[in-house]
Amino acid sequence: MHFALAVMFVALAASVLTDIRARKIPNQLIVATLISALAFQALAKPGDSFLAADGGAIGLTSALAGIAVGFAALFPLYALRAMGAGDVKLMMMVGAFLGPLQTLGVVVLTFAAGGVLALVMALWQRSFKQLAINLRFMLTTSAVSAATGNSPRFEPLQQTAGRMPYAVAIAAGTLLQLFLVRSGGWALS
Repeated sequence: MHFALAVMFVALAASVLTDIRARKIPNQLIVATLISALAFQALAKPGDSFLAADGGAIGLTSALAGIAVGFAALFPLYALRAMGAGDVKLMMMVGAFLGPLQTLGVVVLTFAAGGVLALVMALWQRSFKQLAINLRFMLTTSAVSAATGNSPRFEPLQQTAGRMPYAVAIAAGTLLQLFLVRSGGWALS
């Protein structure tokens, strides 16, 4: 296994564990892994990426673009209080390893995995009814705001269906992206 890939997997696994246990992703873990990713991209032999057969680094420019894609994709959800800052930083860290196109694929797959995870957690915690009520409330208030010419604003809900460790969805999206790229069965490869 490629060293950079191993570093990313270890960071994802540690993030998942801490997010499940404490609903937090340690900043020290993200910063150390992000620095490692940027050092790898700056110092390793150039290539298509460690995902390709030739291995190698994607370069600092692509790593920074991957960070930007991760930030741009998840920051709006953080601003709406739909996810934590650690989740945004974790996606930025993944972007530093994978570059912009692969990170976009991870984002798409993470959103799908997050939806599945939300449904599973709602069923497991027997809070599916609250999830449906909250979703209907958010969609209704957004539609009313849009109809009156205002931009939709999501206020914190009075009663939530529960907090979800989104690092699990990010890790699942990342692993699925890597699998699909390696197998050649994904348009974003």
